[in-house]
Amino acid sequence: MDSTLIVPVDDPLRCPPLSSNIMAMTLNDIEEEVVFLKAINEIIDATINHSMLTLQGNDPESSILFESSTHQRFFNIVLVDFLSRTDKKAPVKRNSYLGALRAISACPQFDVDSSAVPLRNATGTFVDWLEQVVSVDVWLPSIDTKTSLRISRLDFIKMCGDISKHNVLRSVGVAEELRQALAVNGVSINLEDAMLTLGDFYERFHTDILNYHGSTIAEFLNNIRWGIYEYLQPEFRRSIVWEGGDPPKYRYTYPIGIGNEFAKQCYWDLMNEIRRPPYVRRFQVTKWLKLRY
Repeated sequence: MDSTLIVPVDDPLRCPPLSSNIMAMTLNDIEEEVVFLKAINEIIDATINHSMLTLQGNDPESSILFESSTHQRFFNIVLVDFLSRTDKKAPVKRNSYLGALRAISACPQFDVDSSAVPLRNATGTFVDWLEQVVSVDVWLPSIDTKTSLRISRLDFIKMCGDISKHNVLRSVGVAEELRQALAVNGVSINLEDAMLTLGDFYERFHTDILNYHGSTIAEFLNNIRWGIYEYLQPEFRRSIVWEGGDPPKYRYTYPIGIGNEFAKQCYWDLMNEIRRPPYVRRFQVTKWLKLRY
């Protein structure tokens, strides 16, 4: 299985450049950063909000509770999009959103007095956590097999998200990934048996383990969202121009380098999002939800 999706081998993180020639639209580095940050804000805001989850307890013993199993499933689906690479026809270099965040953090276009440091730290911590290989005892009754499965968090989160998104006839690829993962751990089965045991795998890794990790993942995503907010505060203050009136009117002054109309719209929307803090306050998840898997 490929566990290098965060930063593709052929796409090393370095300065320069982020930009690429895809379709008719060509974005420079600052434009591409804006487009990525706008997309990342949208993804995180769709998952870390008070309609999706409830924040419980007090720091450093906080936790989150999904509103329902349907909300947990949606969380997993959107999380997989966040961990996957962008569409090859998108007007940006093809990368995962975390890969883009690492590139942005390494060479931030809007950094003022190290304002990008919290974003850099939050991104790196999440990447390290995802890439860690864990050992999980699993019982697969459909094939009468009990084993200890060594697998990266990135891999099982993506596999569960794909199962959440698709029915069994669209999950053959996940079944093949599961077959290969079991083979690495000494359990040889054919593709038919792998299809049979998808439900067992999903029950263990999505219903059980992802629910256990939900609070920790939410903390990672929320820290990234706050990191973006803090990183762009100096740019917001530079850019906004109040024009009076009741209610007050305002406009933004585009930075040098943003000329593409799509990038301008993304910049305007991004600054509007930076006007307010993220939906959920910063929180620290209890250590008891960070000890296993």
